[in-house]
Amino acid sequence: MKRLIAAGLDPIFQITPVFRAGDRGQFHNIEFTMLEWYRIGDNYQTGMFLLAELVRHLFEATETELSGEIGYHTYRDVFESEVGVNPHTATIQELQNICDQRNIVYPKSDWTNSTDGWFDLLFSEMVQPTLESAIVYDFPQSQAHLAKIRQDKEYAVSERFELFLKGHEIASGYHEAQDATELRRRFQENRDRRLAEGRPWLPVNSRLLTIMELGFPQCSGTALGIDRLLMAMLDAETIEDVLTFPIETA
Repeated sequence: MKRLIAAGLDPIFQITPVFRAGDRGQFHNIEFTMLEWYRIGDNYQTGMFLLAELVRHLFEATETELSGEIGYHTYRDVFESEVGVNPHTATIQELQNICDQRNIVYPKSDWTNSTDGWFDLLFSEMVQPTLESAIVYDFPQSQAHLAKIRQDKEYAVSERFELFLKGHEIASGYHEAQDATELRRRFQENRDRRLAEGRPWLPVNSRLLTIMELGFPQCSGTALGIDRLLMAMLDAETIEDVLTFPIETA
């Protein structure tokens, strides 16, 4: 889709099946359905507003009750409120201490050597369950993925946003990065980390980097999990309730 955006197609969306190896649980199925879209000229603020507008419209059109107005909160605000530390300045030791104090079980694995693993664990255990109807934005710089990084007065943040309904992530969006050199560095860092953890590594070079080296327009992109959105709209307990064929019977 980014290659199509770079070729001038705009705006663009698709609804498609997607797959993730091994993810199976109450809110995960190995095969699920994604709605993804991009618009040239959008930044992450307009991307967030479009996402919220779409979700509100879907709930209204189906006469389904949304759990309150969708609020906008920075990652720092919700993390600091529930966990008690600033994620942009917290150390690994501080994050581990909080897990120990709250009796949050964590695996003795390589991800504990970086703050990102601790962020994900504490966010999922302490923050996410409190998010009834919210868009969280300005993630820590280390969690930029394919998003632009913005330097604030105190620290850098990644221009990412995620929608949560009834305590579950529904959608994720980026102010898309345009710097091919920076993305190549991130891909290399990700490959080295996966190799160190004994996981299959991903190639650094890609067609995405090629088109970015030729020039990539400013845009915002969002991916929304249709199955999880249906769960929120129907107040379903498990993802199986909204699937025709869960992976076990597919």
